[in-house]
Amino acid sequence: MCSSGSPLSPHLLPLSAGPGGPMRTSVDVHNYLQGIEMPHEIFLLERPAKTAERAAALLGLHPSEIVKVVVFMVDDKPLAVLLPGNRRVNYARLKKHAGTKNVRLASHAELLELTDYPIGATPPVALKEDVPVCLDEALERAEILYTAAGELNAILKVRCRDLVSNLGAKLAPLCKEQAEAEASPPPS
Repeated sequence: MCSSGSPLSPHLLPLSAGPGGPMRTSVDVHNYLQGIEMPHEIFLLERPAKTAERAAALLGLHPSEIVKVVVFMVDDKPLAVLLPGNRRVNYARLKKHAGTKNVRLASHAELLELTDYPIGATPPVALKEDVPVCLDEALERAEILYTAAGELNAILKVRCRDLVSNLGAKLAPLCKEQAEAEASPPPS
């Protein structure tokens, strides 16, 4: 897999917002990152940014500068994949990296149960459940990453090296090639 999943994993936030309880917010993300002394900024946008393209437009960035957090179920265990906002996961590469053919997107219900964040606002840190994290190798070239911060109008800005080292995340070739991503829809 991509990062070790253990009860003491650094990106796990021990809060108790269970089913029907309060949703987590960007404040939880900020407090968690402060607690591990990881430099970061959180921007609150005037309007919700439900997609990487929308977030990029609101921040004046190219979609490739926004990082999507996509949660997959790999052998019925969660895996968060971070990838550039203008790219899609190549399922064959993900299956090869995970060492299994049993890979699918997490359902909305699973995502809410695993994270307690709104759909479209899942950050890579401060999750309810211990979720291993893997970054597409294209992100290695980025010094700064912009990603969801727990609310649809909140963006987290962090250094890539800080995120990788604090999450114990691995880099792997997981995305479709650029032309392939633009030409093909995601699998159903």
